[in-house]
Order: sequence, then C-alpha cells, then structure tokens
Amino acid sequence: MTEVQEKIKVFAVCGPTASGKTSLSVTLAKKLHAEVVSCDSMQIYRGMEIGTAKPTADEMQGVPHHLMGFQDPAEPFSVSDYVALAGKVIEDIHARGKNVLLVGGTGLYARSLLKAVPFTENSRDDEIRGNLEAEFAADGIEPLYARLKELDPEGAEGIHPNNTRRVIRALEYCMVTGEPFSKQAKDSKAVESPYDGKMLVLSFRDRETLYGRINLRVEQMFADGLLKEAEDYFKRYGTPGQTSVQAIGYKELFPYFRGEVSLEEAVEAIKRESRRYAKRQITWFKREEQVEFLPIDAFPSRQALLEEAMSLLGKWGVWKGGNACEQ
Repeated sequence: MTEVQEKIKVFAVCGPTASGKTSLSVTLAKKLHAEVVSCDSMQIYRGMEIGTAKPTADEMQGVPHHLMGFQDPAEPFSVSDYVALAGKVIEDIHARGKNVLLVGGTGLYARSLLKAVPFTENSRDDEIRGNLEAEFAADGIEPLYARLKELDPEGAEGIHPNNTRRVIRALEYCMVTGEPFSKQAKDSKAVESPYDGKMLVLSFRDRETLYGRINLRVEQMFADGLLKEAEDYFKRYGTPGQTSVQAIGYKELFPYFRGEVSLEEAVEAIKRESRRYAKRQITWFKREEQVEFLPIDAFPSRQALLEEAMSLLGKWGVWKGGNACEQ
C-alpha cells in the first residue's frame, strides 16, 4: 500500500506594494518559529535593494529570509525557476522543524508554487521569442496583445496589456505548443500540490490610503539613496530585453539619466506606476481562490490586526501542534 505523504503547510502573506507585508510577516514568523520565503519577482536581484523595497537587516529582526538578492540582474529568471528553488528551500525549512511563511506581492509566483502549476519544458523557443521581442521593439505591445486575444482570449483576459514579458511569454507558449496559454492553469488542477497552502492578502477599504502610503514610500526610497542605486544599475544593466529592467523605480529614472525629463517628473512617474501596479496586484488577488482578505484600515491598531491574523492561522492549523509561541 502506497504511503500518502503529508503536505507541507505554507501560509502566504501577500498583498499590494506598501501594504505592510514585511512588518506583519516578521511578527508572525517570530511567533510561529517560521522562516520567510520571498515571492517577489524583483527582490530576487542583487544590487536592487532600495527600489524593490527589500527588508533591511533591522526590519528582518533576525528572522531568516530566503530567495532575496541572489540573482544577477542580467541573467534570465523564470517562474519555473522560482518554483524549483522555492520548493527546495521549503523542504529544507520543513526538515528543520520550522514553519514556512511565503511573503510577497507577485501573485503569479505564489499561485504557481502553491497550486503546482505545470511548466512544459518544451514550450520555449528562443527564435520565436526573439522574433516576438523584435516585433515589440518595432511596433509596440498592441499588435502582440491583439494576436494573443485571438489565440487565447481567456489567457489574454488574465494578463495586463502593459505586462510585456507575460504577453510575449503567453504568445511564445501558444505558438510553440499549439495550445492556449490558459491551459496551464486548468492543467494545474489535475496536479497534486505538495503544499497545504493558505493565503492572507492585506488590503485597504480606502484605496486612497494605500496610494498615500505608496507616495510616502517612494519619497523615503529617494531619501535612502534610490537615485544612486538606479544610476548604478542604469550604467551597468540599463538595456532593453532584461526582466530586471522592468522594475518600477528604475526604468522611470532612465529618461532622467538620459536628460529627457526632470527629476521631479521621474519621481512622479514612479509614484504613478507604483499606484497602477498596486491596482493590478489587487485585481490579481481578487481572482484567486481560497484567499482571506485582511483590510488593514479596518482595525483600530496594529495589535488588533495581528490578533486577527493569528486567529486565521489557528483556524487554518498552519503551525505544528496548534500553538504559537514567541521565539
């Protein structure tokens, strides 16, 4: 008789940028003897600490954080790469008797990991991808997105037209496999995930409150040295075609470094794009299943928010033995 392997419990703290994920997750990790596994597609890169809002050593408060700052910004990194690496890290944490907190705002990473979305190894073709990237450089994203809507209307609906990398990847998949890109998500339902995953999404009843936090964060980033960090990146990596070059907080400063806009205009562009990104993140998480939303501005204090999060953890049985304790 085949022994059924127990699933690893993974509790995810997700949400839009500047929603307070780091602060809450560190507090939870200390209470639950957990380690944090990042699910942020830009915090993986080295040398991009300020603009991607990587937690500082002080903010981590001694809690181990994984999958941050390990990837060269010039090297490609895919969702399947992330799932493979995160899986190894989670197995190691679990083997050491610790709990796992998945923390970040990249919904695609979280979904692909927790729901075991399959990645077809033969769905890539460098020549096709190169041709698609050349078309984008020549004509922009609109013709490519229109083609994706023809090939895979359902898949196109789940990808924002401004997400160039995802549009090109979806088209590549359709052209190589002859199947709709959205089929991956459907196939994933037939694949057994090794994780018992639950997701808590931080949100706001008043969207303007979140936008105000975003604006303040951008200003703090510049006070912390974002301008120099972005200039260093621009001099070394600032060329089209790299995933890391799409990071908000960097690409908006490139026109300033080229003398095309003022610094004030670049700062406002970062704030604007950050707010738009937060809106897209919220839309993404609203489409997810088995998600609990926690509106931060509905609680009178941080302690009340923490208590509600702990209550959900208890209901979900995230930690071993059912009891949380301080480290």
